[in-house]
Amino acid sequence: MAEALKTFRPYVTWANARGGWPDIIFSTRVRFARNLEGFPFPNRAEPRQLGEIRRLALAAVKDTGLFSRGHFLKFEALSSLEKRFLVERHHVSHALAAAVLPAGAAVSNDEDLSAMVNEEDHLRLQCLSAGFSIEETLNAALKLDEALGRALPFAFSPRFGFLTACPTNAGTGMRVSCLVHLPALSRLGRMPQVLENLSHLSVTARGIYGEGTMVLGDFYQISNATCLGRSEEDFCQNIDRVIRNLIRQEIAAREELLKGPLKVKTEDAVYRALGLLKHARTLSYEEFMQNVSLARMGAAMGWNMGLDFSTFNQVTLLMQPAHIQAAAGRELNPAARDAFRAEFLRKKLA
Repeated sequence: MAEALKTFRPYVTWANARGGWPDIIFSTRVRFARNLEGFPFPNRAEPRQLGEIRRLALAAVKDTGLFSRGHFLKFEALSSLEKRFLVERHHVSHALAAAVLPAGAAVSNDEDLSAMVNEEDHLRLQCLSAGFSIEETLNAALKLDEALGRALPFAFSPRFGFLTACPTNAGTGMRVSCLVHLPALSRLGRMPQVLENLSHLSVTARGIYGEGTMVLGDFYQISNATCLGRSEEDFCQNIDRVIRNLIRQEIAAREELLKGPLKVKTEDAVYRALGLLKHARTLSYEEFMQNVSLARMGAAMGWNMGLDFSTFNQVTLLMQPAHIQAAAGRELNPAARDAFRAEFLRKKLA
């Protein structure tokens, strides 16, 4: 098995059911895009420049003292499995995992802080927290950003703010997002209207791994659509209002599913899903996500699923394809992976 994977914890701190509304909000993330003055953006930089950016960035990250016993990774030294694992862990993007030029990442020991080097921008700084915890997550991300800003010359314009490769990230360079579980709204067929309404609020909804990824298990990553013209606090307050409104809508949808004939249909779907998770002999990741979404909703409705939300969150991470192969200790073809996932899950839920 790839050596780097052995150093990561089997359970992730930010996936524990803490913070506000853990039955609806899986996690909160704040990310800053930053670039170094005097260097071209990564898509225009030469390999030697990218190598120097990586050297400077990883050294500065280490010197902050916020990554004690952390992981400092050069991507050319990683296997494809290790890169996919980091994507699934939400530490790096699909774009960085596909990079062929000098790139890297730093991940703190608790995995709540991370930094991508030479993705679309020279630096993408990130903090992840459990549940609905925007203020706490923003403060931790700002601490990392300010520490690095004292060590590195960030590209900044008095008119446009922090300069970024994509104009939509200029200004604060900040994206604040919550990974939101909305199964009842999905089951009632209301998500298309919900998503349309979000588009009018300077907010965007993406899949579970962010931009360009599909929605799995009724999880949506909700974030600000622009970064310019307002302060970090203003963007956070707007997302806070949007998320609280989504929470109210999801609760109302769950209450609707508990009334009249819908209750029996919902209860049947939830317990069938739980039975499949506990007894299936082969299980694709997509099928797992579809059924764990229903079982998670059942727990939120007060039915006895035999699992708490921390367990739901942890297995949602552990059942991902690269995580399954890390647990198996070897690369697996799709059929073997699905069989191992079913067996692994049965042991976790026993």
